[in-house]
Amino acid sequence: MNVDPLISCLLVTTGGRERFDYLQRSVTDFCRQTYQRKELVVVFDGAHHHDQSICKAYLAQLARDDITTIENERPSSLGQLRNISRGAAHGEICCQWDDDDFHHPQRLERQLKALIESGRQAVYLQEVMHYFIKRRDLYCMNWRATPAMGHPGTLMLKRSANVSYPESGEQSACGEDLAVAMQLHEKKEVCLLEGAPHLYVYISHGANTWPDDHHQMLANSLSISRGQLTRRETQIRDGLRAFDFGRDPVRVQGNNGPAFTIGGA
Repeated sequence: MNVDPLISCLLVTTGGRERFDYLQRSVTDFCRQTYQRKELVVVFDGAHHHDQSICKAYLAQLARDDITTIENERPSSLGQLRNISRGAAHGEICCQWDDDDFHHPQRLERQLKALIESGRQAVYLQEVMHYFIKRRDLYCMNWRATPAMGHPGTLMLKRSANVSYPESGEQSACGEDLAVAMQLHEKKEVCLLEGAPHLYVYISHGANTWPDDHHQMLANSLSISRGQLTRRETQIRDGLRAFDFGRDPVRVQGNNGPAFTIGGA
């Protein structure tokens, strides 16, 4: 593999007006990546008849050669849409790039380095931050004890990897990324990037693929303790400076209570 391969970031979206603020942030996060050899493949799910005019106009006015949009008009599962994006990728490396999460400027650079050094087909982040945007609570989550061992939405893999998202059945609509993670684990082709939770902020906003109670279950079972957060406070603060959480403070929570706050006046 080349030391500086083209990375295709794969974004699937309904593109509705209610999604615009999240999409804009996700695309901005792509544009400010420190790794330069990249492209963004945006697949619009047109089957649900959302008003996509604002999102499409925004992408058009950016006029970037490294952003490609694909309009999919036929009814498709999320798994099918993700496979469409992968099929349109030009890069030697593919990276799942969800439209409603925060991506640190060094995400591509750090994950690619781990992937190359491992010699494996795929890399996941073992730890991520999980942000409940309405109540402004932020958790540090360690996914090691889960079947995927890392957050399924942080997948970066070689395009040549012989895996695909399920296109039918229950997991094609929800949990499609976990299905891919399990395929990769079966082949023993997964490496994990540890100790960098700031590279990805998983957002719970009330309109996610998974319901709110699922997100809370994850926070209850996977978040690290207040004591662990306190010991890592400097690292977490430094890492999260790349993101704008707004003017009000955000509580950084452990599984046994709040540890500290970030942001605010």
